[in-house]
Amino acid sequence: MRTDMKRMGTKGQRAALMGALLAVVLGGTGCGEECVDAFDCRDKGTPPEGQVWACVEEKCSQVEISIGGDDAGTDAGTNTDAGTGTDAGTDAGTGTDGGTGSDAGTDGGTASCGPLPREAVLGTLQLQTGFSVAESAPLSTEVIAVVSTPGPTYSLFGLRQTTTGRDVFSLGTWPDVKLADAALDTVLAPADRANAAGTFPSYFLAHDGTRLLAGYTKSGSPAPGSVALVDPAARDATDYVNAPDNYTAVGTTDAFFINGGGLDTVSEGKGVYALVTSAKPYAAVKVVSFPAQVGASGFSAIAANGIAVFGYALPESYVNVAHAVANAKLGEALASRTPVVLTDEPKVDVGTDFNAAAGFGNGVAVARGAYGASFNFEVTDVSRFSLTPGLGGGQPVSVGTREPVLNAADACTAVDLLSSLGSDLLVGVTDVNGRRLVRIRQGQ
Repeated sequence: MRTDMKRMGTKGQRAALMGALLAVVLGGTGCGEECVDAFDCRDKGTPPEGQVWACVEEKCSQVEISIGGDDAGTDAGTNTDAGTGTDAGTDAGTGTDGGTGSDAGTDGGTASCGPLPREAVLGTLQLQTGFSVAESAPLSTEVIAVVSTPGPTYSLFGLRQTTTGRDVFSLGTWPDVKLADAALDTVLAPADRANAAGTFPSYFLAHDGTRLLAGYTKSGSPAPGSVALVDPAARDATDYVNAPDNYTAVGTTDAFFINGGGLDTVSEGKGVYALVTSAKPYAAVKVVSFPAQVGASGFSAIAANGIAVFGYALPESYVNVAHAVANAKLGEALASRTPVVLTDEPKVDVGTDFNAAAGFGNGVAVARGAYGASFNFEVTDVSRFSLTPGLGGGQPVSVGTREPVLNAADACTAVDLLSSLGSDLLVGVTDVNGRRLVRIRQGQ
């Protein structure tokens, strides 16, 4: 999950804002420095295991993570999001990835995590009534997004980010999760492969029953970007489609819904665009319209009953909001080429900011929290909202009240990923015991 400033757009915009903040604090800015804090080192890529990027004497340097009884002095400014490296800087330049705001082994430098008791699977996270833990499996720190095929046998795929590539890999079959030795293909279009460092991966991986979809952006406003359609069976070559500001995406049978600023030749501002993949050439249609003024694109999820949740970031505050859209309305929008007006649909009353969303049975799970002083998203809890279709198809979707699933008692165990496994929820968890995927079910 992403751990940078909320949706500042291009790298230049983010740098300008950081400079303005420093000018206020310091009464001026220096010249020639490479960085002012760890935030400026995010484009350096994923550091080696056990290290993080830090700004030392205005230079980006790799420093060791001190985890255990004497980690109390850890600088919160050097935190990473569970080893995923950079935030991609996507349209949002920010955002999700479920980012957590801790280095997954310390509590931000305020107290020691070492002596705390922790459960083997959930660490210091607290499972709430009405939910249970099934299996868990180790997960590489380089995997920034995970998606599963429909069951009952679940094949998993992961988006891997390194300093030299943005690639899609097989992860095996649940719960025997293992990063494959070779990538299925790269997310980067041919023209961008020579400069991987100039691209920012979007933290999503979606599946339409046949293909996988991942994306990235580059500097600019709107941010130029592409999505890659990868065939894991290698029957077809990977297709690359223009998709500026692509931020999140979800898949259903023969279609992807991409939350961004355009798709292929369709460019109608920020919203949700459908890419219909049942036949070639693929068809691109805008299916959901956002308000005229939004801060940035937002999060996307789809429940087991087909109800979708789409959102955007509010202007100025960049707090995320979301609304539920019935499957039938999305079908009508596809057929009529008339987008659904998102603000006319029932709101998901999250109650605070959030930076990840995933289907969880007939509902949606979100990682709630807020951005801290170091631009790390600090997850307070993972919560679920039930989604019920309207009676007779003519009534609006009913959104249930918040159900806490996992509470974060401290920052010693990080939630850094949300995904779906059939009707269950997959949660990426990281602490001193490593990173793993945890399967959460409804019911005790």
